[in-house]
Amino acid sequence: MTDISVTWTPNQVRTLVQRLLRWFSQHARNLPWRHTRDPYALWIAEVMLQQTRVNTVIPYWQHWIQTIPDIPTLARTRQDQLRKLWAGLGYYRRLENLHRAAKLILKHHHGRFPDRYEDILALPGIGRYTAGAIASTAFNLPTPVVDGNVARVLSRLTGRPLRAPSAAAWSLATQLVQQAARHKPIPLQPLAPPGRPRSAPLCPPCSALNQSLMELGATVCLPAVPRCHDCPLQTLCTYRHSSQPDPAPTRNHIPTTPRHLRVYLVRHNGRWLLHQRPANQVNAGFWELPATETNHVQPHSGHFFTNLDPWFEPLPDQPGLRLTHHITRHRYLVEARFARLKQPWPGGRWLTPRQIQNRPLTRLTQKILHHLGVLPANPNAPLAPLQPNKKNLCLPRHTA
Repeated sequence: MTDISVTWTPNQVRTLVQRLLRWFSQHARNLPWRHTRDPYALWIAEVMLQQTRVNTVIPYWQHWIQTIPDIPTLARTRQDQLRKLWAGLGYYRRLENLHRAAKLILKHHHGRFPDRYEDILALPGIGRYTAGAIASTAFNLPTPVVDGNVARVLSRLTGRPLRAPSAAAWSLATQLVQQAARHKPIPLQPLAPPGRPRSAPLCPPCSALNQSLMELGATVCLPAVPRCHDCPLQTLCTYRHSSQPDPAPTRNHIPTTPRHLRVYLVRHNGRWLLHQRPANQVNAGFWELPATETNHVQPHSGHFFTNLDPWFEPLPDQPGLRLTHHITRHRYLVEARFARLKQPWPGGRWLTPRQIQNRPLTRLTQKILHHLGVLPANPNAPLAPLQPNKKNLCLPRHTA
């Protein structure tokens, strides 16, 4: 599709930026990474947030920052330890890229996170959006960000269907963040200590502008039922005052036929049989229960074994469990059955519950072993809030 040309007058841009900054100052969510300007911590947050919900990321980010507080530590940490910290977040290629990038930063930037947009963009696993987000939040650079949320806000504002990759959407976002760069830092009132509104941390204007657009799309300008009455831009919004259909792009949901998966539960003398996924497969290095796809009408997904019948025989007198599990675009109907081992299974390892808890597990294996009581009931319960490092906080208002 040809890009749609959209322009705003300088006065329109000024008004939009003023309203967005004022709204964000009063309605920013109190997220833990908003209490820091540390580029490393913000980098970890942005990578974890890729295709992952905020509420899911919070406990993972807090645990990661407490365990691996800086780039040199990340570069030195073994892959199996990193997998254990990341287990359950999915999209494990992100973890590999983080490790590679930390080593490159140690080699080429003396262990300091680069402060130039071009250098950030050159790191493994970082695209235009993530580079812009880090550059603006950590260094207050006027670098735009456009994701699905931002594209939806811009589409409704202009009355034009603007998708995230479009040049028109990025051009509009650039106009806004460049105008924001002329403003002073803004106080984030929801982040102020209780009873101390004057101690609200200041957020640099480029960071605040980009985050306001993302926040507006995530909490107000929702895909299906936008909360227009809560929007600071409602009087300027073309869609709000139009009888035309919603211009915001919609996702193309491709219906998928569910795949059938059988997981074998084999235990002996208090130990469970698992195996570690090899280096050339998805989720390499993670541990999982033996599993095989049992519906061969569709092409094999490549995530699991094709046939385990020569090694495992289900036990008919022991009930199993059924659940649904999603891996990217695949939906699996899972049947977990207790079984016996007919002959030694190559690559299998007998592990005690303690050994299992100390290994990185695939999300499906986590689900099943939690249900069986082999793992703690809630391994991802939120940790105690971090005590922020004062040197990395947004500057208190009285020091500005």
